[in-house]
Amino acid sequence: MKNITWNKVKTTVKDWQVGDYIRQTSIGVLITFAGSELVTQNSEKKDIQATMSLIRDELKSNRENYKSIVSEFREDERLSSLLVEHDLKHRTIPEDSLIRLGHIRSFYYSQNALDILKNSMLMQKISDKELLLQLTGIYEVLDGFRATMNGYYDMKDEIMVPFHLALTDEQTDQINRGGYEAWDIYLSDRSVRNFVRVARNYFTPDYVERVGKRIDEAIQALEKKYHLE
Repeated sequence: MKNITWNKVKTTVKDWQVGDYIRQTSIGVLITFAGSELVTQNSEKKDIQATMSLIRDELKSNRENYKSIVSEFREDERLSSLLVEHDLKHRTIPEDSLIRLGHIRSFYYSQNALDILKNSMLMQKISDKELLLQLTGIYEVLDGFRATMNGYYDMKDEIMVPFHLALTDEQTDQINRGGYEAWDIYLSDRSVRNFVRVARNYFTPDYVERVGKRIDEAIQALEKKYHLE
């Protein structure tokens, strides 16, 4: 092993000035801090993107639930318009157009992914506040849609359950067979007659379509901002 020349070491150290030592130490600290900060920022960026991907997937799932309940409601809406147009004279309507009134549904949506973002420190790190407002806004729209849509089905439940419980066995069989005879029974009940008028004007014009458009816009904004596939 090569011997250390202590005289050379002493000479080198002796030649250092205090400023040199502080400068070397400061540079080392700055490099370490900058590296640590870069790692933290990169980690936060990945966490934000992962969370936004979860929100995008959650909104897509909510969109499917929305489409399903809207499709179901459209059947009631179409039937309601048909009956009102014919002044509830159901035998003037093609028999195969008269569907049963038995379907009771409810709309639900999830906001677990949004809650993860809200309850984390990541929300403070997102500079695009307009996007955050758009995200919180679409969940508020979904909540309003849930309340309105479920209000319709709650009303339907309150009317149709007592109606079915009061039927005789023969009437129940006829309802299950459908057709004109089933609607003779439906429309003999005053509450049912009043209810079938409701669906055609239940929502204000274009409201349902606007909800779907708002969901799509939020999904597209996330995909564009965070390059989600």
